[in-house]
Formats: sequence, structure tokens, C-alpha cells
Amino acid sequence: MHWPPAMAWQILPLSLEIIMAFTSSAAQSNSQQSNDNWKAQGFLNLYLPDRQGKRVKLGAIPLKQGRSNEKKLLEWLNEDPSRVTSLLSKLEIEYRSATQGEGSGFDLS
Repeated sequence: MHWPPAMAWQILPLSLEIIMAFTSSAAQSNSQQSNDNWKAQGFLNLYLPDRQGKRVKLGAIPLKQGRSNEKKLLEWLNEDPSRVTSLLSKLEIEYRSATQGEGSGFDLS
């Protein structure tokens, strides 16, 4: 079938998007069925109170069996989940901005 050039460019990207979506979903479902290594076996959830005193989730830290330190922590917490409170005295929190500051980066002068 012969398409006028203007129409062919309109049809081509749409068909590629459909094929790409189908291919990536099939590949994704195959890899998920055979490899669950990306899944976490537990989470450390972080909460802060809001102005009404309600607990609001700030984020979560995934813990995976495949990482030796995290595996030990998972085992320790699974034995007694109330142990999470003892982590607070050892926990260090650091903030790092995602934007570059003036002093960051390589010296290229």
C-alpha cells in the first residue's frame, strides 16, 4: 500500500509505539516471572507527624535478602519487630541536595 508522505509519517510513529509497548510488556512479564531479585523482603517505613498530629509516611527503605548486611538486619527484625525502636539510637540521617552547588563538580579550569 502506498501512503502519501505526510500521512506515512503520522502512521509510522503510532505503530512503533504500539510495537514497543507490546514488546516491553512481554519482556517485562517474562523477566518478572523468572527473576524476583528486585523485590524487597521488608521495608523500614519513615513517618513524620503532620500539624494535626497524624502520622504521615515520608518514605520507605527497602531491605533485600540478597545484600548481606540487609539480610542480617531482616533476620534480626523478623525475630522481634519491636527491635526497630533500638535502631533509632544508632540511625544517622543525612540530607544531600540533588542540585549541584557552586563547590561541587570537577575543577576544569
